[in-house]
Amino acid sequence: MTAQTKIKRTVPQAVFESKDALRAAALGHKQACDELARMDVRSLGTGNPNHPINDGIFGYATADLMAKQYEGSVS
Repeated sequence: MTAQTKIKRTVPQAVFESKDALRAAALGHKQACDELARMDVRSLGTGNPNHPINDGIFGYATADLMAKQYEGSVS
């Protein structure tokens, strides 16, 4: 096999929808949210929607915007 040959691999959707995968995704999401909640928001880049300079972006308070962003996500 040469360096230019690409192997296409397909992973069945069931792998991502298994109880273990969904549990891992939910745990990862919770850990990321907890870490974000502990951060000093002033240390974030101004392009981050959680930075105080972006309060009121799109007409929503940051907390409301983030809640809408994650509506229906794995929890």
